[in-house]
Amino acid sequence: MQGLLSNFFIVVLTLSKWISSFLFFILFTVTVAEATLPFQKQKKYSDPTHFKLTAIVDPQSVKPGSRFTLYIKVELSAGWHIYSLYSKGVEKQPLATKIFLNSAMLIPHGQWEEPAPVIAWDGALEKVVQTHQQLVEFRRWYSVIKPLDSGLYQISGSVIFRACNNKVCNLPKKISYETKINVLSDKN
Repeated sequence: MQGLLSNFFIVVLTLSKWISSFLFFILFTVTVAEATLPFQKQKKYSDPTHFKLTAIVDPQSVKPGSRFTLYIKVELSAGWHIYSLYSKGVEKQPLATKIFLNSAMLIPHGQWEEPAPVIAWDGALEKVVQTHQQLVEFRRWYSVIKPLDSGLYQISGSVIFRACNNKVCNLPKKISYETKINVLSDKN
């Protein structure tokens, strides 16, 4: 009987060690998960994907030499902004948004145009800046060079900008865009 009783206590002690190890593991995992939750929220908060870029032309079909408008539309998440294309005043704005076009078949007319920027305090930079928020549409007039065959042509380029939210400024980001334009025969 004594051997049976001692074997019973050995089994109980072994089980209690396993149960206590299991409970310790559960408590440790929950504590670590709760402790890292604020850092995970912060990571999502500073996620640099707070924008959508779209390029379109109007009209979609042109004859060589005819003008059309290239629109670059940037949509931003609430609370985020990008900077104006042009700096005003004495201080140059090193954060200005820049738009590039990769095409030798297009002739630009004038400069890029933008809606009136919002002059606002930028908490991340601690100064007043010219910004665009939520939705901004840049536009520029172009024409197609004259000796060009009819057909569908790709227009591509890139936009370099910094997205900020008054607490964090992302590093400058270069995003490519592309759209198409239908060049009609000059004879029609």
